[in-house]
Amino acid sequence: MKSHKTRLTILFSFLCILFCILIGRVVFLTFWNEREVVLKTGDRIMRGAIYDRRGIELAMTVDSATIGIYPANIYDPNFTAIQLAPYLDMSSEKIEAMIREKSRYFLLKREIDESLGNKIMELSLPGVRREKEYKRVYPHGNLASSLVGFTGMDDDRALSGLEIQYNQELMTPTESDSSRGSNLHLTIDGLIQYKLEKALGKRFEETGSKKAIGILMDINTGKILASASFPAFDPNQYNESGEDSHTNWAIRHVYEPGSTMKIFLASVLFNENLIRPDEKFHCPGYVELGKTKIKCTNAHGHLNLEEILQYSCNVGIIKASQRIPEALLYDYMKKFQFGEKTGFLPNESVGYFPPLKKWTPATSMFMAIGQGISVTPIQLVASAASVVNGGRMLTPRVVSHFSDSYGAILHEFKTQESPIGIREYTTEKILKAMTRVVQSGTGKNAYIQEYSIAGKTGTGQKAISGKGYVEGLWSASFLGFFPAERPKIVGLILFDEPKGGTHSGGGLAAPVFKEVVENIIPIIEQGERTLNVSLKHFQRKNLKGTNAREIPNLIGKSKREALEILRPSGIPVKFHGSGFCYEQEPDPGKKIGDGRLNLYFK
Repeated sequence: MKSHKTRLTILFSFLCILFCILIGRVVFLTFWNEREVVLKTGDRIMRGAIYDRRGIELAMTVDSATIGIYPANIYDPNFTAIQLAPYLDMSSEKIEAMIREKSRYFLLKREIDESLGNKIMELSLPGVRREKEYKRVYPHGNLASSLVGFTGMDDDRALSGLEIQYNQELMTPTESDSSRGSNLHLTIDGLIQYKLEKALGKRFEETGSKKAIGILMDINTGKILASASFPAFDPNQYNESGEDSHTNWAIRHVYEPGSTMKIFLASVLFNENLIRPDEKFHCPGYVELGKTKIKCTNAHGHLNLEEILQYSCNVGIIKASQRIPEALLYDYMKKFQFGEKTGFLPNESVGYFPPLKKWTPATSMFMAIGQGISVTPIQLVASAASVVNGGRMLTPRVVSHFSDSYGAILHEFKTQESPIGIREYTTEKILKAMTRVVQSGTGKNAYIQEYSIAGKTGTGQKAISGKGYVEGLWSASFLGFFPAERPKIVGLILFDEPKGGTHSGGGLAAPVFKEVVENIIPIIEQGERTLNVSLKHFQRKNLKGTNAREIPNLIGKSKREALEILRPSGIPVKFHGSGFCYEQEPDPGKKIGDGRLNLYFK
């Protein structure tokens, strides 16, 4: 009897244990796995946004939902599939097949709108779970896409452009907000970028060019205001475009500069007083360099150096360049950073500039017309800026600063420059000559009656390895400066291998430059008068009422406390050091208008 009772006790205990295991399994499948998913995604950092200089969001992260399935918890796959299909843009047959094929938890659809995720959860379908995720969104589509780049479906996995270059900063939480990465602020002006892309893209399609590139840079700071390359792509749908579209050709394309190179040779001649302003060179229409016959578009007759640039005379610049000693020319070209990277972005290509020991008597002559040397678009723009900005070789930059989610500046980028010794006299002569290029020379298609432009056309026949220069393969460019009297912006328009019609820089690239300038003049002038889209004004975008605000006393406060106090007023602030605030500038109680508050911590 006792033995029978013992057996019943053991059996009952076993059944209780089995029941507990089954209940635990159900609880685990129903609740724990879902909680595990929430914890996994809840700990992720929200990627910082990318802004243009006006505060326009070029890249942002939003909440999204991913729908997951526990097949073991679904008792009627057909019913579940029919319920889900309208929300997921999937057929019920496909959903049902996936549920029946899989035994473990799987993701059915990723990155759907959060509102759809909420509606699906309202259906209360067994075995259907929602994960909270972040989704990277590019609200303006292909605007500056080759520069900004893109991330994968997981927004912490950057794949190209500035997204990958500054991935660490964008994904590292800031001291003031542990849930978000730093925001990246660019020097790009979204409105100017749009105008450039519109004009360049239209002509790119019309000409069937292999590539088209456009750059606009501030001559005095090196800030890139716009940078476009075609073919373009929409980073929201990057899988639908090829690698050619994803490439930033402004820094990757390498080409022979053609006649745009003439301004650099002329700069050396003027700068070193190797030529008299009234001295003339005869152009019979061609010149022979060994077995090679270099032609001009016309027999120009006798031209001085300014006229040589005006009419882009190959013979004239070749003859004039023979005045420059090889070592001196080599030294100047190195100062202009030919054959070097500008330091603009890490994956920048480098052009070819032959070492002095490989020079022949003809090297400098071919170089004068932009052959035997190659550049990237960004390097040519940077070098050209130094000719007219007082001889300051600037490193182009596209990043202005980083900020936290409160708008406080975390790090500010400075302009880097090196002097190359271009005299004011040289700048005046080059600008005068390039103004004549646009008024009545090869660049007359860039002429605007109401606004002065200086520039230089470039038309180059392309060379292919092993074949030499190939008939029918051209590179057409226009290098422009405006306003001509005292340039503020330098720009380059370049078409690679245009098909049909004109292939000259003056006929193809110059009109595009003109269209861009006509469209952005109002934007630039408005910005200078009212917008003043510098750092300090950008951070005042949410202010209401008067510009002058009273500075609170922040002595003894931590950075987080200081930010909370300053947030309602929108006063821009920069932190120095760490710890607690011991000094502030300006002092508490003073009024601050367009300036910035500096806080010092220890």
